[in-house]
Amino acid sequence: MDNHRQTSLMLAMLASLLLLFLATPGHVAGSEVLQIRGIPVIKNPLYRPDRDFECLDGSKLIPFTWVNDDYCDCGDGSDEPGTTACANGWFYCDNVGHKQVYIPSSWVNDGVCDCCDTSDEYASRVECVNNCSELGREARLEQQKAEQLAREGNKLRVELAAKGKTMKAEHQSRLAKLRVDYQEAELLKREKEILKTQAEERESVALEKYKPVEPEQQSATEESPGEEEEKLSTPEAEDYFKILDSDSSGTVTVAELQTRATFDKNRDGAVSEEEALYFLTDKKEVTLQEFVDTAWANIKPYLMLEQGMFKAAENKKEADEQQSLDDSDHEKEEDEEGEITDIEEEGTVPEEEQEQEQENEPQEPEVQYDEETQALVDEANNARERFQETVKAINELESEIRQLEEKLERDYGPQEEFASLDGECFEYTDLEYIYKLCLFGKTSQKSKSGGSDVTLGHWYDWVGTAANKYTKMKYDRGLTCWNGPARSTIVTLSCGTENKLISVTEPSRCEYAMEFSTPALCNPSSDTTDKHDEL
Repeated sequence: MDNHRQTSLMLAMLASLLLLFLATPGHVAGSEVLQIRGIPVIKNPLYRPDRDFECLDGSKLIPFTWVNDDYCDCGDGSDEPGTTACANGWFYCDNVGHKQVYIPSSWVNDGVCDCCDTSDEYASRVECVNNCSELGREARLEQQKAEQLAREGNKLRVELAAKGKTMKAEHQSRLAKLRVDYQEAELLKREKEILKTQAEERESVALEKYKPVEPEQQSATEESPGEEEEKLSTPEAEDYFKILDSDSSGTVTVAELQTRATFDKNRDGAVSEEEALYFLTDKKEVTLQEFVDTAWANIKPYLMLEQGMFKAAENKKEADEQQSLDDSDHEKEEDEEGEITDIEEEGTVPEEEQEQEQENEPQEPEVQYDEETQALVDEANNARERFQETVKAINELESEIRQLEEKLERDYGPQEEFASLDGECFEYTDLEYIYKLCLFGKTSQKSKSGGSDVTLGHWYDWVGTAANKYTKMKYDRGLTCWNGPARSTIVTLSCGTENKLISVTEPSRCEYAMEFSTPALCNPSSDTTDKHDEL
């Protein structure tokens, strides 16, 4: 028999003396009962001195004399609630007048007063003061303030919810009307297209007599250089489309272009929405076919520039000077004649040279049509203009329909309380930057010394807890950091009587944290904070 078990037998013989150390007297319903140290009264039935103790995880049955004997017998630490023997144990602080709490067993008798009722330092020499009444009073005052804030904020939340529901109904009504308008616009487009085709046919016949005699045409099987170049560039465009389509959605969006420095036209360190729209031909997003047909023509020169296919420097000296330009937008180079000239942007031709080339180009003589032919040409031009107007109108309808569909599909809270905040922007300024949060849009940063906005993320989704997902927002796919990831932001929401961006930090590189207070979160029915009856 080991020394521990011999000691246990001795303790069993002195049970009455041991209980003085195992327990402290307590009172329930006016009767004196034994209170085991380190557990709440409600767990007393599990710790009965008149029978063996069963570990709370059911793994073992031990003599009750082994409870709180400063030796860990149970795997879950339940036999040592009042000592430091079990590394995974917990000590209960009753803290009458304040909040009951559990602390790690390792904190017991460590010389630091962790329980406001001093019960955790029963065997140490440190002098603790029972300040539970004072702490409880302060906690109750704080809770009353929080409850008052929640009540006031909830009134505003109800108003926001009513406004959000009204907006949703208006969006649904507007969307239904737009869909009808779209169908009518499609019919009108087909009519205008027929008229345009007929007018162009008449124009073509009339212009036949004005066509110059052309040399023998190339054979049908021979392709022109332009067509061959277009065919060769199409696979390249499709491959680059797949690279830009980072979410594999089948479309390339403004947000996806804003993450790539290739499209920073003015080289200010950020790709603005206007710059991205230029490359997408003023569309928020384009399909593969639209990308190949229209956007690729804008994108390809900048891609070639990035890949070094355009060379503005014509010799090594100029190339070295051009490299130094990357570190300073204000450097200049000295030409062969000793004159100082501004370095031209790569891939561009000086304006004077462009004008000279235009002057040298042979000008086609302007053709004068007879009155009847001119009338047919004017008719065709008008038909083309009318057709383009209908195409533009359809594109605008499609854009508005898509925006409304996105709003109606978006989660604005259980009662639409966040709907009216969509598009609202709020700023926060620290010593160096001005931060902006546009709800359900994007987050950005701008230096107080000037420069353009740097996108820190675009709206992604709610990422709060399982109990209440509306406590956190995630904004991702921001501008890519130099040799790092794309910037992202987590916005933590709290109940408040006003919508306000109250703090911004950068806990990790390129990862930002914002705190935002709003009445929209003041919902008592979804309050997940701990409640203590003893308060």
